[in-house]
Amino acid sequence: MGIMYKCFFTLLCVASLSAEIPPIEYNDNSKIAVQNSILAKVNGTTISMIDVKKKMDLLFHQNYPHLAQSTQARYQFYDGSWRHLLMETIDHQLILADAVEKEVKLTDGEIREEMETRFGPNIMFTLDKIGLTYDETWKMVREELLVRRMTWWFIHSKAMHLVTPHDIRQAFRMHLKENPAYQEWKYRVISIRGERSDEIAERVQGFLSISGLSPESLTEQLKAIDPSIQVSSEFALADKDLSDAHKEALSLLIAGQYSAPKLQKSRVDNKTVARIFYLSQKIDHPAPQFDELSHNLRNDLIQKAVAQESTVYIEKLRRHYGFDTSHLKERIPDDLHPFSLE
Repeated sequence: MGIMYKCFFTLLCVASLSAEIPPIEYNDNSKIAVQNSILAKVNGTTISMIDVKKKMDLLFHQNYPHLAQSTQARYQFYDGSWRHLLMETIDHQLILADAVEKEVKLTDGEIREEMETRFGPNIMFTLDKIGLTYDETWKMVREELLVRRMTWWFIHSKAMHLVTPHDIRQAFRMHLKENPAYQEWKYRVISIRGERSDEIAERVQGFLSISGLSPESLTEQLKAIDPSIQVSSEFALADKDLSDAHKEALSLLIAGQYSAPKLQKSRVDNKTVARIFYLSQKIDHPAPQFDELSHNLRNDLIQKAVAQESTVYIEKLRRHYGFDTSHLKERIPDDLHPFSLE
């Protein structure tokens, strides 16, 4: 159970990262300035820009340790992530308030174990590099563990119970409807144009059938019979993508066989074109079995239920503690960029 809610909480944190950070030059002399201000007050707890920055420092250390010395990378991360992380921090404060009401406890041992797992045995050295104190990191880790526990109890575990075997079976039926069994056809087309295309096609078909070779290896010999002969590149198409004419010609063949010449009118100049089809391979793609997909289908359904339950839980907490997100727009304009390079 612990692993499952830890994984879920990790997903919440990663969701706050706005984008992948591209490779950036490591050594730069610039510095990041921050415009500090109070961003929100949640159940008596104030959240400042510095508070958000400290959480971003932890996330940056966790997800991009190889960019630790790049001010440019850190600035990009701050500028793109602070709004997402602010909302996450607000929601976490509401969850923490709920944890206090419900008297959820953590032991010092649990927090210490998480600290050692995250920062290694030399915690003070690592925190010094990040720019955080031991006490404030202890507080942040404690809060994260409480949020993990609360989100497991009131979001994830509920979502798991909502997904029934019937739901998984229904999801499997929908998957089969959208991804039915099909056959894949790999083939080439030999085209002969000209006034005597039908006669030339009969000669070519006889030569190809006797040769027992695939058409791409006989291009020069075919050109010697008639310069107008063209061998297509190999097509690889599913049933639904085959034209009726191609499907009709190919359905009579087994791999390695040539069809009889098919006479058609060219759409370009309305002249007769003879086509010979060569089937190189026909591959069956059967529909997957239930046992192959059930685990992934269940996980997908749980994740959807998690998203729904998360919305329900957070909205309930916002109403309970009287937090109105619309007030944030008045305090935090859309064009606010609190971080800058100097």
